Amino acid sequence: RSYLFDMSGKNVLVTGANGHVGFTLTKMLVERGYNVRASVRDKHNKELTKNLSNFDIEIVSLNLMEPETIEPAMQDMDGVFQVAAVYKSWARNPEEEIINPSIIGGINVLEAAHNSGVKKIIFTSSTAAIGRSGPNGRALTEKDWNSKSKHPYSYAKTEAERRAWEFSKEMNTNMIVMNPTAVIGPYFHRHTPSTFLFDKILKNELPRLPPQTFGYVDVRDVALAHILAYENKNAEGRHILCTECVDGFELMNIIKNVDSEINVPTKIAPMWQLRLYARYETTKSWFGYTPAISSETVKEYMGKITNYDSSKAKDVLGWNPMDLEDSVRDTLNWIKHKLS
Repeated sequence: RSYLFDMSGKNVLVTGANGHVGFTLTKMLVERGYNVRASVRDKHNKELTKNLSNFDIEIVSLNLMEPETIEPAMQDMDGVFQVAAVYKSWARNPEEEIINPSIIGGINVLEAAHNSGVKKIIFTSSTAAIGRSGPNGRALTEKDWNSKSKHPYSYAKTEAERRAWEFSKEMNTNMIVMNPTAVIGPYFHRHTPSTFLFDKILKNELPRLPPQTFGYVDVRDVALAHILAYENKNAEGRHILCTECVDGFELMNIIKNVDSEINVPTKIAPMWQLRLYARYETTKSWFGYTPAISSETVKEYMGKITNYDSSKAKDVLGWNPMDLEDSVRDTLNWIKHKLS
């Protein structure tokens, strides 16, 4: 009897458990004594489950676009971490590949959780739903929304989170949202758009730096914030998770501090060059290539003063992120030693 009582709230589902955040979150929940059910798109696909199979967890198949696969995964769950997401900036059919899975998929999960009586949902969004830059470089807060973006990923994230809030208010579900910046750090098993830059630098394939300031956060801090929000009775609303915003030069200095042997680019590409390059890449995409960069990406990310305020996560959740240099070091080491 007391055993059951002790584990109350400890049965949780992590969707997208093979992704960077999902995997790390699963690992940390297990370490904290949770009973974890981890979902991947197809549990019979060894590629998707091989890294999770070391954990003492239950692995289930779940497809965000197929509600009939979601309901069974929710049975007997106290909490749900809705992490599964499409993380890419370009697609031949953005509607089908990026936008719908985020928007419809998110609602499908919330609906199933509601129907199954799940008590608390931690929903992973992104600062893509908050915006890139405030007026005169003001730090963006949880009150900001990225409403005008035409970038498929940002649009999908913004719209998905908005609709999730509408749904959760309507159904009176207990949902808390996490809005991380670019997630780096160890434990990824294939590159994401955020870790790919470090790979290019290690391979000396980045001739010039993009003219952008980027917020970074370590995956372990993101996972921990999810858990702190789940365990905190007073947590509500959105939470920006950003360790630090740095421009290209600042990031290269950090990389040099970590390993002075690494050759880093020392010049920033001018905006006109990037616009031209993006146009050229888009033209190639008509012939079946995947463009390295799109005009929407240039418009969304480049040449902006980016700054985020993470004080809410720090004050309410007691979130205290690690030093960015440690995170960069671990990212580079992971690429060198673990990513084959």
